[in-house]
Amino acid sequence: MSFERVVRLALLPEMRLAYFEAEIPIDYIPDDSPEMGMLWESFNAWRLKARPALGRIDIAALAWQMEREPGATTFTCRVAVPIRSDYQPPAPAKTTFFAGGAFAFCYADNIDEIAEAFAAVDHYVLEQRFVPASSGIEAYKFHYNLDQHPCDCGVLVTHADGSNPLGEASAGPLPIAR
Repeated sequence: MSFERVVRLALLPEMRLAYFEAEIPIDYIPDDSPEMGMLWESFNAWRLKARPALGRIDIAALAWQMEREPGATTFTCRVAVPIRSDYQPPAPAKTTFFAGGAFAFCYADNIDEIAEAFAAVDHYVLEQRFVPASSGIEAYKFHYNLDQHPCDCGVLVTHADGSNPLGEASAGPLPIAR
């Protein structure tokens, strides 16, 4: 059964995050990378033990690729959970501020749909003449079925002149993200 992938544009809000990171080979496949699997396993074990004070009720976790140098054979991947601004997570988690922005994204029901969702986003970004302002981002949703991992796959985008495709009114943080 085939269906059309719908790409949407929305605000991915600014957030303070507790994260883990690892170097992942560039040629990895999301469900076939030992490094990615170990990163998620260590992060989820920490999250169950630490029970961090969550900063959002709609995002279970984020995963994103950091920008890489040309010719690099690996990239840094971070997995994170949004936390409250007054919470200091225990080691080995690190914290960072995620600035957010206009997010061009496509929904994936599970891990095996991620590549197809990102391909739809890439096509949309080219079609709309947006400029990617980030590498790939996966925003995981809370879900009742623990064997399913739904997420929104996409990239932050701007217009060619650097302006926000959503306009200035949407550039500010949501109160819950603080």
